[in-house]
Amino acid sequence: MLRIFTFLILLVSDYSYATSLFQDPRRADFDELLNTYSPKDISCVPGCVGENNKKSYIKAVLSLSDGYNELGVDKDCTFAFNTLSDLWDHGINDAGYELSRMYYHGVCLDVDLEKSKQLLAASAGSDYVPAQKLLGKSYWRKEIQSKLYDKNTEKAAFWLMKSAQAGDAESAAIISVYYREGIVYAKDPQKSFLWAKRAFSSKYGGGIGGNSIRLASYYEKGYGVDKNYIKSYKYYDLSGTAGDDDKQRISEYMSDAEIQQAIKQSRAWQEEHNTFVPSYYGLEHQSDGSYR
Repeated sequence: MLRIFTFLILLVSDYSYATSLFQDPRRADFDELLNTYSPKDISCVPGCVGENNKKSYIKAVLSLSDGYNELGVDKDCTFAFNTLSDLWDHGINDAGYELSRMYYHGVCLDVDLEKSKQLLAASAGSDYVPAQKLLGKSYWRKEIQSKLYDKNTEKAAFWLMKSAQAGDAESAAIISVYYREGIVYAKDPQKSFLWAKRAFSSKYGGGIGGNSIRLASYYEKGYGVDKNYIKSYKYYDLSGTAGDDDKQRISEYMSDAEIQQAIKQSRAWQEEHNTFVPSYYGLEHQSDGSYR
C-alpha cells in the first residue's frame, strides 16, 4: 500500500473553475475516447499540448491496474495518486471521484472511509454526475458502499434527482419508481410516467431495453397517461425479443392497421437512432450487430 501521511481535502465546489471531463456514469464517453488512443497519444503526459487534463486523467486511471500494457501504461500507484491529486487540486471533478473510489476500495491506498466520503460529497456537490448517482444509490441500497452510509431514502432522492436531471437514465427510472410507490414523494402516476419517459430519452443509458419495456407497460395500463395500445406495442417492439409475449398479449385488442402503425413508429425510431432490434421486420442480422 502506498501510505499517504498528509492529505488536504479541497472542496471543488468552492472553485469557479471546477470542471468535469467525462460525465457519463457508464464511462461510455471515457471508453470511446480511450479506444481512439495509441501509445503515442498519452506518452506526452504530463506536458501534452492538447487536452492535457484528459490525457493525464486517462493515463492516471490506467496506471491503477496492469490491464493496459498495450498502450504502454504499467501499474504505477505513485503516478496515479499524484496525478489525480494534482488534477483534483486544479478543479477536475473526475479526479476527486476517482480518489474517493480508491480510498473506499483500498486501491493503491490504505482504506480511508472519511476521505472517501469527503471526496465523493465534494465532487457530487460540484455537479459531477457519476458522483451524484453513486451517492444517491449508496443511500438507496444498503449493499452499495455500505461501509459509508446507512439507508436514507430522502438523501437518495435528493442526489438521484440531480443525476436524473443531468441525464442519467437509471436515476430517472428510480425517481419514477419513487413516484409510483410513494417513496419520499407522494404517489403521482403522471410524474411517475413522465420520469419513465425521461429515462427512455436520457442521454446516459437511455433507449431500448428495460426503459422501453417500462414505458410500454405505462401505455398499456394507462398509468399516468392515456391508455394507448399503439404506443405500448411500439415500445414493446423496441424491447426486442423481451417484448414478444407482451406484444402478443396486447395485439388481441388491436386491429391489423393499428399493429402496422405501431411497427411503423418503432421502425422510424430505430432508423432515427441507428439502433436496430431483432423485431425490426424484414431485416437480417449483420456482422456488426445491426439489422439491415
